[in-house]
Amino acid sequence: MDHEEAFVSVFVVPEKRQRYLDLLRKPKRRVEITRRFSHLFDFVPELATPIPRNSDLVSLVRNRGAGPSAHIIGGDADGKDMPLVDALHEAMKDPSGVIISCVPGRVALLMQEFPPGDTFILSRKTD
Repeated sequence: MDHEEAFVSVFVVPEKRQRYLDLLRKPKRRVEITRRFSHLFDFVPELATPIPRNSDLVSLVRNRGAGPSAHIIGGDADGKDMPLVDALHEAMKDPSGVIISCVPGRVALLMQEFPPGDTFILSRKTD
């Protein structure tokens, strides 16, 4: 399972998962989903923790198991894999909403449109 499929299958509310999967797979229609990251919250609330954007985001996700690389969903770097630190830098300079998937289906960051833009760490424990 890739980053995007794993992210959707765990963190997106069940009633919206299929639509997310369908549209993320269509290059011309991805924006219909990625645009939602700016203002809407379609994620499982129990798995989302709000965090200050000026937190040490690298440490927060590494403490939850993130490795050296991440996958970006949304924004100017949409669909790219890159080093975690670079992914966070890209997300911070992008004013639109961005997801940084750090561990597929286990750890991600949602950075909503900035300003004002809320930031959430999405995480799920595994056995």
